[in-house]
Amino acid sequence: MTWKWEELTAHDFPGAVTAAQQTCVLPIGVLEKHGEHLPTGTDLLSSRAVAERAIEIEPAILFPWYYFGQIHEAKQWPGAVALRRELLSDVLENLLSEIARNGMNKIILLNGHGGNESFLEFFTMLLLERPRPYTVYTVRLRDYMAPITSSAEWKAQMKSEEDHHAGEMETSLMLAVRPDLVKMQDMGAPGLPQQRLGPVADLARTTMFWYADYPDHYAGDASAATVDKGRFLLDGLAARVAEIIKAVKADTATPALEAEYFARWQHGKPKK
Repeated sequence: MTWKWEELTAHDFPGAVTAAQQTCVLPIGVLEKHGEHLPTGTDLLSSRAVAERAIEIEPAILFPWYYFGQIHEAKQWPGAVALRRELLSDVLENLLSEIARNGMNKIILLNGHGGNESFLEFFTMLLLERPRPYTVYTVRLRDYMAPITSSAEWKAQMKSEEDHHAGEMETSLMLAVRPDLVKMQDMGAPGLPQQRLGPVADLARTTMFWYADYPDHYAGDASAATVDKGRFLLDGLAARVAEIIKAVKADTATPALEAEYFARWQHGKPKK
């Protein structure tokens, strides 16, 4: 049986949803520059590949490609697509409702892009605006990447000290996922922080925090990236996401607490 939404027939869809315990995984990336050597869709291509591998271990319905994340900081480079803020939230909220209408009451937002972190956490909290027939689980980069990238096994393989965007880790992963799209020969000089904000960078977050350090949208040194490192990452990340899917499917606490919360939400005489 396939678990990919777009590959299921309408006839097979309900059975797959039941078999997946009404759980859906939605990888979220963006379209943005990734140095000179990686494709604009790197974040979604990699997170989608991790999710595809994970649902082979722990089944869940996998939603199709979703590129609409927060990426206004990269609009100076060709290929970036940055939806306006209200549309970004509205489209995602509408999509969650459609996923739930199709039978899934647990939806996992698997983030693949650093610029989505704050947006998704804010978006998730805004879901408390009203009761909904589904529960959302936001999986941050640190939730599934940190256990792998902080491991002794990965640290023993790492060569570069600066590795934030299109660097050794991300490039290695893409060499394992889509080597046909990686252009190692086009790689530029290592992307090192330029520290153009000065003292204020240590005192407050400004809109220019990323652009000030990495105007070329390359943060790291991908020259040491290899396909073997990428396969190690892919295996580890997929296993971690599979653990998360399994935990979400077994979770009864969050839906129960949501029901309790909304039952206490209206003060005074309940509205009819």
